[in-house]
Amino acid sequence: MIQTSEHPKPILNANLTPALPLAASTQLLAVCSTCGASYPAEPDTSVCSCTRQSNLLIRYSTGAATKAALLASTGSTGKPSLWRYSPLLPAHPRYASRLDVGWTPLIEAGSIGRIRLLLKDETRNPSGSLKDRASEVVLALAAQNNIRNVVVASTGNAGASLACLGAAMGISVTIIVPENVPGAKLAQSVAYGARVYRVEGTYDDAFNLANEVSRHRGVLNRNTGRNPYTREGKKTCAFEITEQLGWQAPDWVVVPTGDGNILSGMAKGFEELFNLGMITSLPRLIAAQAKSSNAIARRYRGEHCAVAQPRSLADSISVGEPRDADLAVRALYTSRGSAIELADTEIIDAVHSLARQHGCFVEPSAAAAYAATERLVSFGMTQPGQTVVTILTGTGLKDLRPVLQSQKYADAPRVKPGAWQKIE
Repeated sequence: MIQTSEHPKPILNANLTPALPLAASTQLLAVCSTCGASYPAEPDTSVCSCTRQSNLLIRYSTGAATKAALLASTGSTGKPSLWRYSPLLPAHPRYASRLDVGWTPLIEAGSIGRIRLLLKDETRNPSGSLKDRASEVVLALAAQNNIRNVVVASTGNAGASLACLGAAMGISVTIIVPENVPGAKLAQSVAYGARVYRVEGTYDDAFNLANEVSRHRGVLNRNTGRNPYTREGKKTCAFEITEQLGWQAPDWVVVPTGDGNILSGMAKGFEELFNLGMITSLPRLIAAQAKSSNAIARRYRGEHCAVAQPRSLADSISVGEPRDADLAVRALYTSRGSAIELADTEIIDAVHSLARQHGCFVEPSAAAAYAATERLVSFGMTQPGQTVVTILTGTGLKDLRPVLQSQKYADAPRVKPGAWQKIE
């Protein structure tokens, strides 16, 4: 159990980091995002013991030695995976999986409204989603500490990710999903050999149940928000974008947002590079949310009720009570960003537009980011020549409903063998 230190260190500004030892094997700190209490960063570190039980942030050194180590790690011999950033990760690379998570393409996608559009294609990860970054780091830390059992609540992608990497690393995985989980995501988890349970309820019910399993069974909990190391994996997406742009930050980054953990992870990644002097500016962050799952957008606007009633087809961002909302909203404020809410019809249209115009077939939650990018430009929030990175978080093969329900799929013509005259 986490105990508040006798002399807790106050939380610093989002752009500051306390000085800590460099090596991942040395003692890192976990700092409360609200009260500033600090703890040793142990594998089972979870939320703070303060009255708000706030999420924790893992802190690293920002000294010259860290920068030198990072530049050496990302040099010409650097691994083509997220472990090229090992000086800013909590586990040693020797405990990585063999699946090379990360180092996904940053695709030039032309221009929209005279901005330069780049697509960060996270569908290339082993299980087809950005969630592999979080699972890779959590499981490496587990392996480093000889932990062999992990549990997670998931709308589908985090579960499939943990199952995939758990199978590769020989770690036992238990997954709890809501009853309406898309079949393809459920099939992935089952195929990798995880123990899968469908709770008769929502993702929020699954989240609470996984917490109880962890508490009573003594199993490591990977739940988003509760486990601070998920953010450590996701922040590597920001590292890659910056490195792929020649160690320059883009002007805007558009992030599909449900629990808020990817958004807070992206913010943390850019801020750490800024603190090291690797970049000279921070990008503005946009949270792409479904209208029925807009708790973070509502909190950003200052509304008191921050619980939504999720009904969106974009299941990966369909969350009623975001578990990383505080840090996600903070990321929007500190980056001078914003939140954009989208109807399911816009999201479905974006699934088709991305596939037809850019050759990127993504699931609805990822398409929400593209729809938000179009809105960002149409609202006049961008300036000509600016660079916008849209995060494509998951492959379309995880959820075929937007295509299977389309009229073009239903109307696909049938022809007889040899009837070449019918082919236009």
